[in-house]
Amino acid sequence: MEAKEPVRIPKRLKQRPQWKGLPIPYIALISEDGTPDFKVTDQHRRLSVMRNHWCQLCGEPLGRFCFFVGGIQAAKANQYFEPAAHLDCLIYAMRVCPFIIGKIEHADPDKIAAKHAHEDIQVVKEVLPARNPWWVIVKASGWKAIRFVNSPQIFLKPDRIKATEPLHAETMTYSDWRKVEQFLLSEQETKTKEVSSEETKT
Repeated sequence: MEAKEPVRIPKRLKQRPQWKGLPIPYIALISEDGTPDFKVTDQHRRLSVMRNHWCQLCGEPLGRFCFFVGGIQAAKANQYFEPAAHLDCLIYAMRVCPFIIGKIEHADPDKIAAKHAHEDIQVVKEVLPARNPWWVIVKASGWKAIRFVNSPQIFLKPDRIKATEPLHAETMTYSDWRKVEQFLLSEQETKTKEVSSEETKT
């Protein structure tokens, strides 16, 4: 069995304030008492990173490419609620997020609303499905903002370049993540074993 490598915080995320040893994502909601809620998105910050092309995790400008993560259904539809991120920030988050690595179930939207009753938040239940252990990272050159009929929310449609196979993050090793990083950073465009939006038509 491969020895477990320490999860190092990327340089950009080291500049973020921390809570219990974890960098606070730029778009995480911070309550009036200064306590962050990693399960809740600050809508104002979410819109600001979309408008300015910043990383949703570190809050710094994105580069030539950006990266989205979501479940298999999000990858098939090529539609995301969560904004883009730098790849190193994203992989770090996927290695430490207790929801992604299987330590907790998804947040209960009713409990979230009750906890933040005195704050202006919107709970989007459509993006809070039951936890799925499989995740797909999409590499993109940008994105388009889209809206659905009768929905006030803005979703993002990446200008997709390539995508990983579904990843079982909770069992992945350091070597596995390095292969994912090398695949996504390579200039070669490929559709081999990708989760394509075309699959939704079959």
